Amino acid sequence: MSASLSLDQQILHVYVAVQNLAHGRTVNEIAAEIGKSRFVTARMVRRARDLGLIEVRATVEDPIDVELSTRLAQSYGLQSALVVASRSAQVLEVRRAIASITARYLQDTVVEDDVLGFTPGRTLVLASRAVPSLPWADVVQLTGVGWSRLEDGVEVISNIGRATGGATYPLYVPILIDPEARPILRHPVIKEAMGRFRHATKAFLTIGGWPDSSLLAQILTESGEREAFEARGVVAEIGTNLLDIDGNSVSGLENRFIGISEKDLLDVPLRVAIGGGAGKERAVLATLRSGLAHVVITDVRSAELALVAQEG
Repeated sequence: MSASLSLDQQILHVYVAVQNLAHGRTVNEIAAEIGKSRFVTARMVRRARDLGLIEVRATVEDPIDVELSTRLAQSYGLQSALVVASRSAQVLEVRRAIASITARYLQDTVVEDDVLGFTPGRTLVLASRAVPSLPWADVVQLTGVGWSRLEDGVEVISNIGRATGGATYPLYVPILIDPEARPILRHPVIKEAMGRFRHATKAFLTIGGWPDSSLLAQILTESGEREAFEARGVVAEIGTNLLDIDGNSVSGLENRFIGISEKDLLDVPLRVAIGGGAGKERAVLATLRSGLAHVVITDVRSAELALVAQEG
């Protein structure tokens, strides 16, 4: 394909393209150096690519679908999206892949003196185990726990706290309580943790997919309340927010939820929603539509379905 150019012209085209694409030099700067107009120089860059003289390819080490990530972020007005390049139907495999990217994102994003907020969740537990160290930061748990098991409760806070070396503020209380039990919130440890919500600079929240990919939905199933909320359109929860498919908040648990309020969550400068895999596709869509997240970390299938819903 490059036979239409002599060897010396091929070399010049490659030089121009590499200087522009690999070294970041402007077309005007290169044009002045080689004695050509900026229009001719720009055409040389394009021609070098068209003729296969150079190759432009993504070299992101982690398994990210760059195109889907970009489209998802643009379509939903996100700061960014990280779409894990996994089409696996295995929930555990997808969860591990998302957790790996989340761990990398934490290492790239956390800065010294942050106040990091986390909700409990299995994906964040895996991510927290993969983070060896982070800049000094305090760590606060943003909701109560779903179950008494450590991995569904405060392990995230413990692991991230060790990585940062900062103070930790776990919430040793269920995510749902009866209204008459609210005096427990006056306990000094719980009160101190909840007082840190308004200081959070970054919030990392798992997406719960109703009905089978949500610990909260399981709790409400046991109490016989889940069907009533599903009848009102609930497909997801994130933090202490129940969401319908359009991303609208569904009321009904305000006096029983323990965790950061929607108002305080919206004041957090960076909000990251994490989740995907079978059973969470509608929940990811609801989260994207809600406007609660600046960044979403999810899988290919959830991203594709969200784009179809947005563009269809």
